[in-house]
Amino acid sequence: MITMKYKTIFISDVHLGTTVSQTDKLLKFLKENEFEKLYLVGDIVDMTAIRRRYFYWNEDNNTLLQKILRMARKGIQVEYIVGNHDIFLEFFAHEYFGNIGLKERDVHVTANGTRCLVMHGHQFDGVIKKMPLLYWLGDTMYDFALFINIWFNRIRYLLGKDYWSLSLYLKTKVKNVVKFIGNYEQLVIHEVKKDTSIGAVIVGHIHMAADKEISRIRYLNCGCWTEFCSAVVEHEDGRLELLRIEE
Repeated sequence: MITMKYKTIFISDVHLGTTVSQTDKLLKFLKENEFEKLYLVGDIVDMTAIRRRYFYWNEDNNTLLQKILRMARKGIQVEYIVGNHDIFLEFFAHEYFGNIGLKERDVHVTANGTRCLVMHGHQFDGVIKKMPLLYWLGDTMYDFALFINIWFNRIRYLLGKDYWSLSLYLKTKVKNVVKFIGNYEQLVIHEVKKDTSIGAVIVGHIHMAADKEISRIRYLNCGCWTEFCSAVVEHEDGRLELLRIEE
């Protein structure tokens, strides 16, 4: 049953192919909402999981990809922005596969005329560029933290306690992580301000959903679908909103 109608939906960091991808929730979200355009803002399929030998695939993943392909065939405009976990797709940027456009970045114009730069955001992660080994280590530790978090919260559930996120705790409490997120946001805004016609930027990458104004630029981060599920949506009148999807 359709519950809401939007012009555009932006989602990122689904990480299909990992055990932490909440594909079932994303499928439910897409089925319950009607929209004209869908942006897949990077790291939808996690190809690095294959290299690490923990690639996990289930029927929900097939169903999700088939649904997206069907939507594209039926006239919904689908744009796939390349991320760092599916970066091999960069070789096919500006091509179309099954009516789905592959791009490194795009400019989306909302119904009220706001020009939005849409990109995954890994381009502004200095650790990826300058210290790839450290990035790999951090990425692996993050995956391990998510794995531990799953079992920890299963125990909490049995004890009647609410969900608690280790990764969110680290992102909001650990000084160096908070500083990294702040620096990342500033680098994104610095890039956006090179084009004075851009009024907003929509990214992903750091799995930290956000909607804020920085230096008179609207900064929206789609978040992820591995832990707390969220998406950015454009309403019929062009308003942008960050949705946090609840159970």
